[in-house]
Amino acid sequence: MMARAARGDTSMQRITRRSFLRTTGLVGTSAVLADGLLGAARAGKPINFAGWVFKPDTVQDYVNFYNQKLSGQVKYEAIPWAQYHPTMETRAFGGEIFDVMYCAHNFRQRWYENGLVRPLDDLPGIDELKKKMNPQNLESLKAKDGKLAGVPYFTSLFILIHNEPMLQQAGIKAPAKSWDELVEHSLKLKKDKVSDYPFLPNWNVSPSGTMPQFMTDSFSEGANVFDAKNRVIVDQEPGVARAMERWQKVWKAELVNPEVLTKTSSTDTHRLFWTGRYAYHTNHSYYLKTIAGEPENSKLAPKKAKMTMYPGTGQTYMWTDSYTINAKTKILDDAWKLVRFLGGNLTGDWYVQRQWCLISGLDNPYPEMYEHPEIIASYDRWVDLKLLRKQYEKGRVIAAYKEPWYSEYDVKAVPIVHNLIRGGMTVPQGLKELVKLQKSLE
Repeated sequence: MMARAARGDTSMQRITRRSFLRTTGLVGTSAVLADGLLGAARAGKPINFAGWVFKPDTVQDYVNFYNQKLSGQVKYEAIPWAQYHPTMETRAFGGEIFDVMYCAHNFRQRWYENGLVRPLDDLPGIDELKKKMNPQNLESLKAKDGKLAGVPYFTSLFILIHNEPMLQQAGIKAPAKSWDELVEHSLKLKKDKVSDYPFLPNWNVSPSGTMPQFMTDSFSEGANVFDAKNRVIVDQEPGVARAMERWQKVWKAELVNPEVLTKTSSTDTHRLFWTGRYAYHTNHSYYLKTIAGEPENSKLAPKKAKMTMYPGTGQTYMWTDSYTINAKTKILDDAWKLVRFLGGNLTGDWYVQRQWCLISGLDNPYPEMYEHPEIIASYDRWVDLKLLRKQYEKGRVIAAYKEPWYSEYDVKAVPIVHNLIRGGMTVPQGLKELVKLQKSLE
């Protein structure tokens, strides 16, 4: 893992994880000393901490820092994303206790209702942390009963990315501002043999792919996916039908690489865009960091790939994944201290949240972060930060994932939508199947 150093005139200096920890550790340590948490602090009790695989070396660095500077005894385990939630449930119901756990937003209510995670509202410092968050993100972290079920790991939303050199090569002067224009550009690029598959939507099979993309494109058409009671109403929404008709159209015209339907993660999907062979890509905002900011990986770095505002209404799906505390932990004080370090501001310098911004472009719901000169300079190397923050103003959260049936619906809906994309059923048939699926799970 490499972090990016301060901005240079012509190049980006790399630093090692060791030097990263050495330099950033000084800041964190001084803040901890100021709080009197180091030295005089008692040794923490052993904590079991689990998360899905995303830069596990970086997470281990955070754990090492915590153990060394804050007298912790944290043991970290990384579990593959695709198997993470089922694995955690199986192990928990078998009696194993992970005191602190990642939890995706679409599994949080399920874990909360099943007694796997506890509410956090009674813990010291939580009210101050709540005040620091964007209201939308704070609301999304609450369980259906209004209690806080987790604190932020990160927040993100879908964005539209374009390959600027490819558009220029084809004589396209500006990126698409509408869906019709995007399809028109893609047809031209294919006809002129500039790109075999100009459009790369995030239709991967995981919970981070097809269904969030489905909601995003529906929102961009001004449509609702759920009603006020969180029931699926896609068969009643013309905007959803328009989005799905477009999906069928781009598939039939062979504008989309069929490989996207077999990818198992959004990470794998975005790596296809590294090749420079696609014109447009829709995915989570932080993936632009590797596409436009890592020349060692991507042919579209530095900043040859850029974001533009999402077409239509501009609204896209936004979510907040979280750190949670096991309801059965026997070391609540120690677990909460670790969670405050990871998802809050225990050391006074937003240590982990800030480093995720710098290292991976992982956003968080704390607005003050984006006023920091170090963050502004880092983001400037790969994205127009003002435009990204403008897109966040269009971010749209849902409450349906707080329903106990949602996680199962989210998985079982994917093959229905993939069949619809391929033309195996009409759009009205496919949308009625989604409604039928949701009703069957209530």
